[in-house]
Amino acid sequence: MEREVLHTKKYLLAVGVFTSGLLGLNTAEASEVEKDMIEVDPLIENLKTKHPDWTITQVTSGEAAEVKEELENYPVLRGPAPPLTALYIDEIVSQVGTINEYTEDVRTQTSHAVSGTVTIGVMEVGYGNDDQWLDDEYITYQNRDYKINVATIDNNNDRIIDAFYHSVSFDSDLKIASGTTSVYKFKSNSQNYPWNTFERTLNIPHL
Repeated sequence: MEREVLHTKKYLLAVGVFTSGLLGLNTAEASEVEKDMIEVDPLIENLKTKHPDWTITQVTSGEAAEVKEELENYPVLRGPAPPLTALYIDEIVSQVGTINEYTEDVRTQTSHAVSGTVTIGVMEVGYGNDDQWLDDEYITYQNRDYKINVATIDNNNDRIIDAFYHSVSFDSDLKIASGTTSVYKFKSNSQNYPWNTFERTLNIPHL
């Protein structure tokens, strides 16, 4: 089901050279970790197909951080960062060969048990400080068990970033014991008033 990313107050962002640090990584660590991020992300490509009128750009973690920090650190020049207005799990794909699509606040469990590589796509509308977990394990760029990609979204081609799309992949055979269920959680705290906090969880059973 196609979703419109609307109702987000828009602010113009400068286009320039971005830094490569994020989540406590120094430049060398971030550069090394993000060598794997140049590969095309299938969920981001799916999003482009579903919304051909949007400008969707896959970026590095440093570029995504720079976009958010631009407004957070220089509100006088750029205006305050748009608040977080929505967060939803867009889809999940596993190697069993099917795709589950989700809409906000509708499902909290996959429609089938998964196996092999699992990829989850999360839409973050507005600007927030985000974190994600699988059960009690905090998902970071440093942990090579997970592959994280991010895309910026301009939904009306006005050179303004309206939303961020997050994709995370992992080997479910390694992370989820056979016959058990793990819980994926994505949480984001708005960078601006009214300081909204959104949290989405998804139960993922393994074959």
